[in-house]
Amino acid sequence: MSDLFKYIVQIILVCLVTLGVHIMVLAFMDKPLFDNQIITAYAGNVALAVLIVMGLLKVPETLQNSRGFLFLLGSFLKFGFFFLAFYSNFKVDGAIQRIEFFAFFIPYAAALVMETKCLIDRLSK
Repeated sequence: MSDLFKYIVQIILVCLVTLGVHIMVLAFMDKPLFDNQIITAYAGNVALAVLIVMGLLKVPETLQNSRGFLFLLGSFLKFGFFFLAFYSNFKVDGAIQRIEFFAFFIPYAAALVMETKCLIDRLSK
């Protein structure tokens, strides 16, 4: 199995498990399960994580020392995604509620952990 396929599967599985736990916690707290663009947040973060990992794995040999900067660029892309897709909707009532924040931050963190794992694996080779 190629490294790229392995990392993509890991990202998807980790984010699916995280989504399941997230939904169970929302159900336990008696909160709406699919409000606050939660599916968009998970799908967007998974897609961006896959793109970032693809970029990290496909870096030409001449740019191997720049992987850290490419990783940071990926984080800027994710923050751009947040501000374009979520920020204005979350600030409609004047403040970002805790449940809105976690609807984006939990999938962001799960995908970031997997991206970091990929980067560490690649740098240790």
